[in-house]
Amino acid sequence: MKTLSITILLSLFVLSSISFGQNKLKPGFDAVEYGEALKVSAHQGDTPWVKAPLPLPEGYRMVYRSPVVGLDNRWDLWLRDDSVAVISIRGTTIKPTSWLEDFYSAMVPAAGTLTAGKNNVFRYRLASDTNTYVHIGFLLGLAYLAPTIIQEINEYYNKGVKDFIIMGHSQGGAISYLLTSYLHYLDKGIIPDDIRFKTYSSAPPKPGNSYYAYDYEFITRGGWSYRIINELDWVPQMPFTVQTKFDFNKNGLFYSVDTAIADLGLMQKIVYALLKRSLIGDVDEARDVLIKYLGEKLYGSVEKNLPGFKEPRFVKSMEYMTCGSPVILKPTSEYLAAFPYEKGVRGIFVHHNLDAYYYLLEHEYINER
Repeated sequence: MKTLSITILLSLFVLSSISFGQNKLKPGFDAVEYGEALKVSAHQGDTPWVKAPLPLPEGYRMVYRSPVVGLDNRWDLWLRDDSVAVISIRGTTIKPTSWLEDFYSAMVPAAGTLTAGKNNVFRYRLASDTNTYVHIGFLLGLAYLAPTIIQEINEYYNKGVKDFIIMGHSQGGAISYLLTSYLHYLDKGIIPDDIRFKTYSSAPPKPGNSYYAYDYEFITRGGWSYRIINELDWVPQMPFTVQTKFDFNKNGLFYSVDTAIADLGLMQKIVYALLKRSLIGDVDEARDVLIKYLGEKLYGSVEKNLPGFKEPRFVKSMEYMTCGSPVILKPTSEYLAAFPYEKGVRGIFVHHNLDAYYYLLEHEYINER
């Protein structure tokens, strides 16, 4: 009888060990899952205006905290009781270098090599289309975070963890997009093929152009990535964006209209030429001004903080697009009473704070379950 009991216990242990390695993440927006990830973000600290009175998430423990790297970037790894891990990417901090990463927003190709600093060459691929461009500042953040993220993914996979939630709020939300793409396009053998990732990009700025959005939404199709937006939050509207003729598909209107005017009369051609010079020319000039000040001019400041950082080749585009399946948090009169406008930094971020997001999530999604 005693032998039988021991056999049963051993069998249960083996079964539990097998289930430990099985995928547990499910597609679709899970309000409770996202809410717990918000609590994880709240306990990264170091960001005064987003320190929220959110409790520690139940059933989670932090198992790794990365060093501070790059332009004040850092990430944490939390482990859930059911062996689901959370990669939590820190958002903008109070330090000027962190803000520099946000505003350093000229665009670069979504595949290539970035010399991020001395002895730091980052090879990356974030999309399949050569017309895909991304935010240089957020890419730089990814370049410094990626090595330890890969290291910890492999370490915890060897411990039986196959499911990872990628979570970021604000700047961390933008980097969470690029990290998701980076992991998807990694060469085989760098991380195991049977890992499952699910991404919650919370209050994220826009990470890249429309081609990046198309690619990202394709590789995460089926309910594996969400962007969560408070309707009154201004951060998801950033960065500055200008759409020019250059950004349209090559088979579109702006690439065939020049040949089409051959059949027009003289006066119609003159009107078209004036319109093209004033309207299209002004839009192109606005784009070039943004590239100059948010790319070329800021490079010197970035290089001072990251000696050895080589200036990348900026593309002639500042067309930014949102991406990821949207989950909208819609403010109510009760919310506005709980989160009134205040002067100073707190007022700027009142609708961006983690506690504001959690309030709306709880009232509009969790309590409605």
